[in-house]
Amino acid sequence: MATTVTVSGVIRRPVHEVFAFITDARNAPQWQTKSGLQRIQQIPEGPVGVGTRIIEVWKFMGREAEATSEVTEYEPNTKYTRIAVGSGGPIKQGTTTFESVPEGTRVTFAIIVSAGGLFAIAEPLLAANMKKSFETNLAEAKALLDGQAATSAS
Repeated sequence: MATTVTVSGVIRRPVHEVFAFITDARNAPQWQTKSGLQRIQQIPEGPVGVGTRIIEVWKFMGREAEATSEVTEYEPNTKYTRIAVGSGGPIKQGTTTFESVPEGTRVTFAIIVSAGGLFAIAEPLLAANMKKSFETNLAEAKALLDGQAATSAS
């Protein structure tokens, strides 16, 4: 069984800026400060594209867990999808879409959560936790990028 979690919001910056910021894994520590992200590595370190691998180390309930994902869709300023490689964690796929709107850029995260084995019974709780985490991450990205808008306007 799998659960899809969706989180959406608008960031007051042009779509090309929001896309470039969010899809570059090296920026994640700036906007995922409350989600337990400990370390992140993008391989190769150059431009992101199909085939780029992301290795993340998360701290959850006092334990560290490593997850590796691979970029499977990369449509500049439109869509970015990563799928889990191996058995790293409960997020099996994440797709982020970007849409230019009058207020800036609508960002939508759609995450497929699947807890296997004995944890399957807790999947709804895990999905709710993931939704809250992605809402917090999006709020942090929005505050950071909207703050850049205020700074560059002054």
